[in-house]
Amino acid sequence: MEIVLHNQPEELPRLRRAVEDFAREHQVPDRAVQAVDLALEEHLTNVLAYGYEDKAAHDIVVRLTLAGRWLQIEVADDGRPFNPLAQPAPDLSLPLEQRPVGGLGIHLVRQFMDELDYRREAGKNIFRMRKRLA
Repeated sequence: MEIVLHNQPEELPRLRRAVEDFAREHQVPDRAVQAVDLALEEHLTNVLAYGYEDKAAHDIVVRLTLAGRWLQIEVADDGRPFNPLAQPAPDLSLPLEQRPVGGLGIHLVRQFMDELDYRREAGKNIFRMRKRLA
């Protein structure tokens, strides 16, 4: 499945419905669907908030595929280069009031998904997430 979103937060519910339809059609377990929903929301919230320097319309392409017992999600955007995997893990041992703002979304994506990969290709950020269904 491929869905093209515009760089607007109002697009997230449409994506959520498409993911749920895909999951129902392919009998993806609920636990995996919840992880994918959360990971996509965290990643796309970052793309929408920080990825673009202008207010112009931009397309964000989300692809979901099944390969054996893996659900693969690929997000391609033409925002500024950003490798979420290069970001350090947050120090969760600090008291909440001492923690710097940011970084928890990426941390959550790392927790929810089994494999992550990033590359910059042809002016696009390509972020791939994989969830084991077994």
